[in-house]
Amino acid sequence: MRISRSLKALLVLAALFVVGAVPAGAAETLVLTCEVCTEVIATGSGLPANETVHLTLHDVTTGQEVVKPVPVRTDAQGKFLAKVNVDLTRHPSLESSVWKTSGQVLVIAAHNRFNSPCKPKKPADKLAFTGSHTQQLLGGGLALLVVGGLLLLGASRRRAAA
Repeated sequence: MRISRSLKALLVLAALFVVGAVPAGAAETLVLTCEVCTEVIATGSGLPANETVHLTLHDVTTGQEVVKPVPVRTDAQGKFLAKVNVDLTRHPSLESSVWKTSGQVLVIAAHNRFNSPCKPKKPADKLAFTGSHTQQLLGGGLALLVVGGLLLLGASRRRAAA
């Protein structure tokens, strides 16, 4: 039984598709969060398992190192959780990186939108034409209903008179 060239090509393409569909290993992730103004919680995953890595934090605006490199130990799944004392009122935008002792950088992430209760809110931070104007909208809607009712009443009287 001979297999045609087009069937061979289709089989090769199908095999390549199956190989490409196999999921790749988890990529490294690094996330900074905060619950209070004085502490950043760094979580990482997809890193080398059971290894000591170093976490650094730099201020994005000034480029200044916020804290000395923090050594953290990953677990068997390559994850870690570290709490670092940082004044977020002085450093609202941070760049973080995780690297091995050998100097190999594993992952870099920049964070500039912390949901922190201490982040000062300036009037300039507000977007134009946003916000709620509930009282004005209710008043306008009520006025439109009254005008519509008066127009209906006038139209019905005009029909009755005609």
